[in-house]
Parts: sequence; structure tokens; C-alpha cells
Amino acid sequence: MPTLSSDDAFAEVKAKVDLVKVVQEYVRLTKRNKDFWGLCPFHQEDSPSFHVNPQRQSWYCFGCERKGDVFTFIELIEKTDKRGALQMLAERAGVELKKLSPEQRDRADLRKRILDLLKLSAQYYEYVLWKLPAGEPGRRLLESRHVGEETARRFQLGYAPAGRGFAEYLRAKKRSLADAQEAGLMRRDGTDFFAERLVIPIRDERGQVLAFTARTVRADEQRKYINSPDSPTYIKGRVIFGLDLARDEIARRGHAVLMEGQFDVITAHQFGLANAVASSGTALTDDQVRLLKRFTDELLLVFDADRAGRDAARKAAALAAHHGMRTRVATVPGAKDPDEFLRAGGHEALQLWQAVVDKAPSGFEAGVSELAAGLNPSNPNQVEAVGGRLREWIRQFPPSLHEAYAEVAERQTGISRHLLLRDPEPAPSAPAKTNGSGSRTPAPRMTPSRYLVQLLAVRPAAFERVSDRLTPEELDSGDRGVFVRMLGSYERGGPAGLEADLAGYPSDEQDLIRRAWAAPPPNVDDEVAVELAERIRLEHMKGMHSGIIRQLSEAERGKDSEKVAQLEAEAREIYRAITDMERRG
Repeated sequence: MPTLSSDDAFAEVKAKVDLVKVVQEYVRLTKRNKDFWGLCPFHQEDSPSFHVNPQRQSWYCFGCERKGDVFTFIELIEKTDKRGALQMLAERAGVELKKLSPEQRDRADLRKRILDLLKLSAQYYEYVLWKLPAGEPGRRLLESRHVGEETARRFQLGYAPAGRGFAEYLRAKKRSLADAQEAGLMRRDGTDFFAERLVIPIRDERGQVLAFTARTVRADEQRKYINSPDSPTYIKGRVIFGLDLARDEIARRGHAVLMEGQFDVITAHQFGLANAVASSGTALTDDQVRLLKRFTDELLLVFDADRAGRDAARKAAALAAHHGMRTRVATVPGAKDPDEFLRAGGHEALQLWQAVVDKAPSGFEAGVSELAAGLNPSNPNQVEAVGGRLREWIRQFPPSLHEAYAEVAERQTGISRHLLLRDPEPAPSAPAKTNGSGSRTPAPRMTPSRYLVQLLAVRPAAFERVSDRLTPEELDSGDRGVFVRMLGSYERGGPAGLEADLAGYPSDEQDLIRRAWAAPPPNVDDEVAVELAERIRLEHMKGMHSGIIRQLSEAERGKDSEKVAQLEAEAREIYRAITDMERRG
């Protein structure tokens, strides 16, 4: 990257980008006189205090008092440093940066080549689908799903034929087959990764192809869908499928319809529901919610009707609330998903859909109905059990909503709001902890760190899989001590060591472990333990990286060139490690 003295690179990029247009990709702005206003993306707020001045090409938030230019904005919003912001904006402006390190240039060049390959591949697959006899299986599949050519072309659907035609096509276009493998387009033997499948491009909110998912056309194929792996261009948890096509309709209707699968969205657009998007079968992430919030404050959640879909809807509702977004939950009757429901409705599909939407309760109310299903108010044991579930449900939302949500739950179930707001009872094995004023201390929030400790309490053998994947220092401070003690017990006595040593643990740690034994976390297998350990390490490394970036800013302001060089090296090393973990994840 250019050195700090390379003012010409910063000046050239700044002259070629418009701050308003850059900010509008992340924040909905409203013009007032000559300036623009919106909700600040860097702190929670209900009224717009984020001000953009197009004449000065500067921004300022009257709430959190952050301010800066286009580089500062990209640094904060993309969680990068000044050089990373320059590289992103230079790519956008078409400015070639001359002073990249060899490693940085290789990484940037690879990303550009892969994006070019993905765009070319999408064109190839689309051509095969509509112009060649080899695309007939894909056309038959679309016909069976009631997807017309106009809708299919909007989504740039294609077909990957069997054989080595794709490799020959890339050779004819003088593209690297090694890059095609890196992009997840080709297997090592030279065959198309998506052969004999209908191919669906995954595009970002600007319409750039980042990856593919593909559905088989063969009845004997066990894997119905296969997906591109994470790559230099694609991290699944940061993309919303269909957003490039839906963003204008989302703004017009005031809400987005969030579904699970790509075909749900394609069918929805076929039937005129052009504000439908999908999380692509993954649990909704913070990055995806932040992306959606740039376009709307309300989500209509329409997930699959099975238990996994209901659980996903509850988690999405709670996550969205922490970002200041409203949710409603629609349930499609007589169908497993929106795709099946709409196709079964035929000409009446839109009318039937509107009836479903009109009945959709809020995300919180939908959760209450599910958690209180079958409640007999005259049975004290049932009231207590349901009350416990609802207390946990309420606590998943921001504290500012707890009082109001307890009243909503009381109206729905008849269970006293005071019961729903009280702190959980202490475990029988330990006295209730107080905060010094006689009131009980609230239970700690369930973090990945605490989840892992509880899982290991239930399944100590999982230490074999996680002890070499993270250090105690990477866990939350409140979980480090018990983790070290449990690991020592396991190393001395195997799976039975924890129970044998438990009496010697501090009382609060005994209480934590016994609670985990009495009410284990939802999943306690080894793979979940590994996933949690890697997630904890990743978040710890991100925190370290953010801290180094802050130190780097201070060193740059102090013109401490030696410290700047040291911190830059540390930041690069940690960033590479973070990127490697995210790509593997």
C-alpha cells in the first residue's frame, strides 16, 4: 500500500469518490436543504443525528460525536485501517495503487481475477441454460417450479452441463484453471464443481456475483444443493440473497420479507413479491442485519414451518431487536415453505399471501405463542415451567424492552408480569448470590464462552478437541478460572475427574457446573465445542486487531514512525490469521 507520505494517492481517490454515494450504501439518507441526514451506523439511536455535508465532503454525528471524511467512514464501517480504506475506495474509483507490497498486490489481484471469473461463469451458465440443448434439464426444472424465463433471467439463473466444456470455455477465454479452483468453480480433476445442476448466482447488494449455489436435476443425487465455499470474494454470513433486486421494492413497501432459501425468493419474485430476500439457509448474522438495516427498519420473517425454522425465526427476531429493527413472523398454512405455498396458490397466491401477512404477529408475540403452547393456567407446575421459558425469551431482547414485553406476554398468557421479570431462582446446591443490597444478581448473559464452559461441564471429553484450539486468556474473564480448573480435573482424572474434584471448586463455579448438569445447553457434541472454541478465538483476535488499530491511530497522530511500523506489522499478522480462520470457518 502507499506509505503515509503518499498524499497523492489519497488525494486522487478522494477526488474521484462522492462521500454521499459511499455513505448511502450503508445508511439511508434524507436530504434537508443542501445536506443529508440519517441514523448513525456507529451507535444506537432513534432519531437521525448523522449529518453529511456534500460540499465539504465531510460527516459528523451529533450523538456519538464521531466525524471525518470518506476514508474515516470506511475505516469505521468496514472495521479496517486507513490503508485498507484507501484500497477499498481506490478499487471503487478505478485508481491503481502503485506501492502495494508483493503480498498485498497478489491478494488484490487474486480477488479481481476471481470476481472476473465469477462474472464470466455466470454468463456461461446462463447461455447454456437458454441457448444449448445441454441446458434442457435446467429448463425442465424451472418449468416444474413455475419460474418463467423473465424471472430466471433477472436472477441470472444458469445450468452447468456434465463434461469438461466449462474448462474448455475458460481456456478459450485465457482464464486460469487454478483461479477457478480457488474460486470453488472447478474440481482438481478439471470437472465443473456444479456439473448437472441449475446454478444460482449469489450477488451482493450492488449486483456483483460473489459465489454460486446449485440445485441438482438428478433424482439419484443425494445432495440437493451444493454451495461455493467461502473465498477471497465471499463470506456467506455477510451476504443477503436477492437484495440487489429487492432493495428498491423494500424501500417502497417499508419492509423486507426475509426467507430461508434462494428458491423461496425466486418464486416470491415470480409471484410479484419483489421485496423478498433470503439469508441463504444460515442463521441470521449481525453483518446481515446491519446490511438489511441500511434499507429498512422492519423484517417480515417467513421461515420454514419445521422446528428448525421456528427456532431460526425466534433467534432472528431477538437479533434484529438489538439493532433497532422491528420484526413480524408469518406462518404459511398447509406448506413447508413459502415456495410451496405460493406455487400451490396459483392465480390466488397473492391474495392468500396477503391474508398470511395481515395475521402475522410481532416476532416477540410469535415466540410467546410458541413457548406457551398447550399451557393450562390452572396447573401451577405448567405456569412455572412456561414462565421460566418466557423469562428467558424476554431476556434475549434489549433491556429497555423488558417491561413492555412482560406486559405483552402477560396479556397473551395470563402469567403475571412480575413472575416474568423476576430473577431466576438459585440452584438448590448453593445460596442465592446478592449484590449487597439484598437483591439477587441477574444470571450472566449466555455468551459463546459461557456456552463452551457449560458444554464441557456436561461433556468433559470434548476437552480433547478444544484444549489445543484456544487458551484460557481468550475466554471471557469470568469463565477463565473455571475452564482452567475443569481442564486440570480432566487431565488428572479423565471424564470422571470433574465430578471427583467438584467439592474443591469455589461455590460459584460449583453452582455453574451443577446448573449445566441439571439443564444442559441445547447441543453438547464435540463439533459444537470445536465451533465455539474457534468462534471465541476469532472474536478475541478481532478484539486484539481493533486495539492495535486504535494504537496505530495514536502512533500516527504522534508521528512515532517506529511504533507505527511495529503496529502495522502486528495488525497485518493478526488480520491474515483472522482472514484464514474466516475462510476456513
